[in-house]
Amino acid sequence: MIRAPIPDLTSGERRLEGTVARYLGRVRRLQSGDAFVAFDPATGREAQAVIVWANHDAVTVRFGPLREGAARVGQALAWIQGLAKGHKCDEIVRDLTELGATRIIVVPTARSVVRLDATRNSERQARWGRIAQEAARQCGRSDPPTVETPTRWTDALTRVPGDAARFCLWEEAAEPLAPALLEGIARGAALAFACGPEGGLEATEAEQARAAGWHLASLGAFTLRTETVAAAVLGAVRVWTDAFGSD
Repeated sequence: MIRAPIPDLTSGERRLEGTVARYLGRVRRLQSGDAFVAFDPATGREAQAVIVWANHDAVTVRFGPLREGAARVGQALAWIQGLAKGHKCDEIVRDLTELGATRIIVVPTARSVVRLDATRNSERQARWGRIAQEAARQCGRSDPPTVETPTRWTDALTRVPGDAARFCLWEEAAEPLAPALLEGIARGAALAFACGPEGGLEATEAEQARAAGWHLASLGAFTLRTETVAAAVLGAVRVWTDAFGSD
Protein backbone atom coordinates (compact mmCIF):
# COMPACT_ATOMS: atom_id res chain seq x y z
CA MET A 1 0.00 0.00 0.00
CA ILE A 2 1.27 3.46 -0.90
CA ARG A 3 2.01 5.65 2.13
CA ALA A 4 2.48 9.41 2.41
CA PRO A 5 3.29 11.77 5.32
CA ILE A 6 0.54 14.36 5.90
CA PRO A 7 1.21 17.00 8.60
CA ASP A 8 -1.76 17.97 10.78
CA LEU A 9 -3.73 14.96 9.57
CA THR A 10 -7.50 15.16 10.19
CA SER A 11 -10.53 13.37 8.79
CA GLY A 12 -12.36 14.94 5.88
CA GLU A 13 -11.53 16.41 2.49
CA ARG A 14 -8.41 18.49 1.88
CA ARG A 15 -6.43 19.93 -1.01
CA LEU A 16 -2.71 19.12 -0.99
CA GLU A 17 0.03 20.94 -2.86
CA GLY A 18 3.81 20.91 -2.89
CA THR A 19 6.06 17.89 -2.31
CA VAL A 20 3.40 15.45 -1.12
CA ALA A 21 1.04 16.33 -3.97
CA ARG A 22 3.82 15.87 -6.54
CA TYR A 23 4.73 12.51 -4.98
CA LEU A 24 1.14 11.28 -5.16
CA GLY A 25 0.30 12.79 -8.55
CA ARG A 26 3.57 12.66 -10.49
CA VAL A 27 5.62 9.88 -8.92
CA ARG A 28 2.87 7.44 -7.96
CA ARG A 29 0.45 8.65 -10.68
CA LEU A 30 -2.59 8.30 -8.44
CA GLN A 31 -5.92 9.25 -9.95
CA SER A 32 -9.48 9.77 -8.73
CA GLY A 33 -10.59 6.76 -6.71
CA ASP A 34 -7.08 5.50 -5.89
CA ALA A 35 -6.32 4.82 -2.23
CA PHE A 36 -3.27 5.24 -0.02
CA VAL A 37 -2.40 5.38 3.69
CA ALA A 38 -1.73 8.82 5.17
CA PHE A 39 0.29 9.21 8.38
CA ASP A 40 1.01 12.23 10.56
CA PRO A 41 4.76 12.35 11.40
CA ALA A 42 4.13 14.40 14.55
CA THR A 43 1.47 12.19 16.16
CA GLY A 44 2.08 8.75 14.68
CA ARG A 45 -1.59 8.47 13.71
CA GLU A 46 -2.76 7.38 10.28
CA ALA A 47 -5.87 7.13 8.11
CA GLN A 48 -7.10 5.56 4.91
CA ALA A 49 -7.16 8.14 2.13
CA VAL A 50 -8.81 8.29 -1.29
CA ILE A 51 -7.93 10.64 -4.14
CA VAL A 52 -10.91 12.78 -5.12
CA TRP A 53 -9.13 14.78 -7.84
CA ALA A 54 -5.53 14.97 -9.00
CA ASN A 55 -3.13 16.58 -11.42
CA HIS A 56 0.66 16.74 -11.37
CA ASP A 57 0.93 19.60 -8.86
CA ALA A 58 -2.13 19.34 -6.59
CA VAL A 59 -4.50 16.68 -5.31
CA THR A 60 -7.74 16.69 -3.36
CA VAL A 61 -7.93 13.87 -0.85
CA ARG A 62 -10.65 12.49 1.40
CA PHE A 63 -9.21 11.19 4.68
CA GLY A 64 -11.08 8.59 6.74
CA PRO A 65 -11.17 8.26 10.53
CA LEU A 66 -7.83 8.56 12.29
CA ARG A 67 -6.33 5.55 14.04
CA GLU A 68 -3.11 4.72 15.84
CA GLY A 69 -0.31 3.86 13.43
CA ALA A 70 0.08 0.15 12.79
CA ALA A 71 3.88 0.26 12.99
CA ARG A 72 5.20 2.42 15.82
CA VAL A 73 8.28 2.16 18.01
CA GLY A 74 7.42 1.04 21.51
CA GLN A 75 10.72 1.90 23.19
CA ALA A 76 12.43 5.30 23.40
CA LEU A 77 15.77 5.18 21.61
CA ALA A 78 18.04 8.20 21.23
CA TRP A 79 21.14 8.39 19.01
CA ILE A 80 23.81 11.09 19.28
CA GLN A 81 25.89 11.17 16.12
CA GLY A 82 29.18 12.96 15.61
CA LEU A 83 28.89 15.17 12.52
CA ALA A 84 30.38 13.30 9.56
CA LYS A 85 31.38 14.64 6.16
CA GLY A 86 29.60 14.29 2.84
CA HIS A 87 26.31 12.46 2.80
CA LYS A 88 27.20 10.07 5.60
CA CYS A 89 24.78 11.64 8.08
CA ASP A 90 22.01 11.28 5.48
CA GLU A 91 22.68 7.53 5.38
CA ILE A 92 22.85 7.34 9.16
CA VAL A 93 19.52 9.15 9.63
CA ARG A 94 17.90 6.81 7.10
CA ASP A 95 19.24 3.71 8.86
CA LEU A 96 18.29 5.02 12.31
CA THR A 97 14.73 5.64 11.15
CA GLU A 98 14.34 2.19 9.65
CA LEU A 99 15.75 0.55 12.77
CA GLY A 100 13.61 2.30 15.37
CA ALA A 101 15.37 5.42 16.68
CA THR A 102 12.98 7.96 18.21
CA ARG A 103 15.43 10.87 18.66
CA ILE A 104 18.46 11.84 16.58
CA ILE A 105 20.94 14.51 17.66
CA VAL A 106 23.84 15.38 15.36
CA VAL A 107 26.77 17.11 17.05
CA PRO A 108 30.13 18.50 15.93
CA THR A 109 32.99 16.82 17.77
CA ALA A 110 36.74 17.34 17.94
CA ARG A 111 37.39 15.11 14.91
CA SER A 112 34.48 16.34 12.80
CA VAL A 113 35.81 17.62 9.48
CA VAL A 114 32.64 19.59 8.67
CA ARG A 115 31.83 22.80 10.57
CA LEU A 116 28.36 24.34 10.31
CA ASP A 117 27.23 27.88 11.04
CA ALA A 118 23.72 28.61 12.34
CA THR A 119 22.19 28.79 8.85
CA ARG A 120 23.73 25.54 7.70
CA ASN A 121 22.74 23.92 11.01
CA SER A 122 19.12 24.80 10.28
CA GLU A 123 19.35 23.64 6.68
CA ARG A 124 20.90 20.31 7.61
CA GLN A 125 18.34 19.71 10.36
CA ALA A 126 15.51 20.32 7.88
CA ARG A 127 17.14 18.01 5.36
CA TRP A 128 17.59 15.22 7.89
CA GLY A 129 13.99 15.66 9.01
CA ARG A 130 12.82 15.13 5.42
CA ILE A 131 15.03 12.08 5.08
CA ALA A 132 13.57 10.63 8.29
CA GLN A 133 10.02 11.15 7.01
CA GLU A 134 10.85 9.55 3.68
CA ALA A 135 12.53 6.58 5.37
CA ALA A 136 9.50 6.18 7.65
CA ARG A 137 7.21 6.19 4.62
CA GLN A 138 9.29 3.52 2.90
CA CYS A 139 9.61 1.21 5.90
CA GLY A 140 6.01 1.56 7.11
CA ARG A 141 6.64 3.56 10.28
CA SER A 142 3.98 6.02 11.38
CA ASP A 143 6.25 7.86 13.83
CA PRO A 144 9.53 9.06 12.29
CA PRO A 145 12.19 10.11 14.78
CA THR A 146 12.62 13.66 15.96
CA VAL A 147 15.75 15.21 14.43
CA GLU A 148 16.93 17.78 16.95
CA THR A 149 18.90 20.95 16.38
CA PRO A 150 22.65 20.25 16.20
CA THR A 151 24.30 21.18 19.47
CA ARG A 152 27.52 20.73 21.44
CA TRP A 153 28.67 17.26 22.48
CA THR A 154 28.35 17.93 26.21
CA ASP A 155 24.90 19.49 25.81
CA ALA A 156 23.67 16.52 23.78
CA LEU A 157 24.81 14.10 26.46
CA THR A 158 22.66 15.87 29.06
CA ARG A 159 19.56 15.88 26.84
CA VAL A 160 19.04 12.15 27.43
CA PRO A 161 17.28 11.24 30.71
CA GLY A 162 19.47 9.61 33.31
CA ASP A 163 17.17 6.60 33.72
CA ALA A 164 17.89 5.47 30.16
CA ALA A 165 20.50 2.80 29.46
CA ARG A 166 23.13 5.09 27.90
CA PHE A 167 26.13 3.84 25.91
CA CYS A 168 28.99 5.87 24.48
CA LEU A 169 30.54 3.76 21.71
CA TRP A 170 34.30 4.21 21.86
CA GLU A 171 36.93 2.02 20.24
CA GLU A 172 39.23 2.28 23.27
CA ALA A 173 36.61 1.23 25.82
CA ALA A 174 37.51 -1.84 27.86
CA GLU A 175 33.98 -3.21 28.32
CA PRO A 176 31.98 -4.85 25.49
CA LEU A 177 28.56 -3.44 24.66
CA ALA A 178 26.56 -6.66 24.68
CA PRO A 179 26.17 -7.56 28.40
CA ALA A 180 24.98 -4.15 29.63
CA LEU A 181 22.84 -3.60 26.52
CA LEU A 182 21.11 -6.95 26.96
CA GLU A 183 20.38 -6.09 30.57
CA GLY A 184 18.86 -2.76 29.54
CA ILE A 185 16.70 -4.38 26.87
CA ALA A 186 15.56 -7.11 29.25
CA ARG A 187 14.27 -4.59 31.79
CA GLY A 188 12.58 -2.51 29.09
CA ALA A 189 14.69 0.60 29.65
CA ALA A 190 14.85 3.50 27.23
CA LEU A 191 18.06 3.24 25.24
CA ALA A 192 20.58 5.85 24.10
CA PHE A 193 23.79 5.64 22.12
CA ALA A 194 26.51 8.17 21.29
CA CYS A 195 28.89 7.68 18.38
CA GLY A 196 31.77 9.73 17.00
CA PRO A 197 32.42 10.80 13.38
CA GLU A 198 35.25 9.57 11.16
CA GLY A 199 38.21 8.88 13.41
CA GLY A 200 36.01 8.34 16.47
CA LEU A 201 35.97 10.33 19.69
CA GLU A 202 38.81 12.01 21.54
CA ALA A 203 39.65 10.59 24.96
CA THR A 204 38.43 13.82 26.56
CA GLU A 205 35.02 13.41 24.90
CA ALA A 206 34.75 9.83 26.10
CA GLU A 207 35.63 11.00 29.60
CA GLN A 208 32.94 13.71 29.40
CA ALA A 209 30.41 11.01 28.51
CA ARG A 210 31.55 8.81 31.39
CA ALA A 211 31.34 11.74 33.80
CA ALA A 212 27.79 12.41 32.59
CA GLY A 213 26.77 8.86 33.49
CA TRP A 214 27.19 7.16 30.13
CA HIS A 215 28.62 3.63 29.92
CA LEU A 216 31.74 3.49 27.73
CA ALA A 217 31.35 0.45 25.48
CA SER A 218 33.32 -1.26 22.74
CA LEU A 219 31.97 -2.93 19.60
CA GLY A 220 34.85 -5.38 19.49
CA ALA A 221 38.13 -5.76 17.62
CA PHE A 222 36.90 -4.55 14.21
CA THR A 223 36.94 -0.84 13.44
CA LEU A 224 33.65 0.17 11.82
CA ARG A 225 33.01 3.18 9.64
CA THR A 226 30.88 5.80 11.37
CA GLU A 227 28.08 5.24 8.83
CA THR A 228 28.10 1.51 9.64
CA VAL A 229 27.85 1.74 13.42
CA ALA A 230 24.17 2.70 13.66
CA ALA A 231 23.02 -0.14 11.42
CA ALA A 232 25.20 -2.67 13.25
CA VAL A 233 24.09 -1.64 16.75
CA LEU A 234 20.42 -1.02 16.11
CA GLY A 235 20.11 -4.13 13.98
CA ALA A 236 21.16 -6.10 17.05
CA VAL A 237 18.81 -4.06 19.24
CA ARG A 238 15.84 -4.90 17.00
CA VAL A 239 16.62 -8.62 17.11
CA TRP A 240 17.14 -8.71 20.86
CA THR A 241 14.13 -6.51 21.58
CA ASP A 242 11.88 -8.81 19.60
CA ALA A 243 13.36 -11.80 21.43
CA PHE A 244 12.54 -10.24 24.81
CA GLY A 245 9.09 -9.17 23.61
CA SER A 246 9.66 -5.55 24.67
CA ASP A 247 8.40 -3.96 21.48
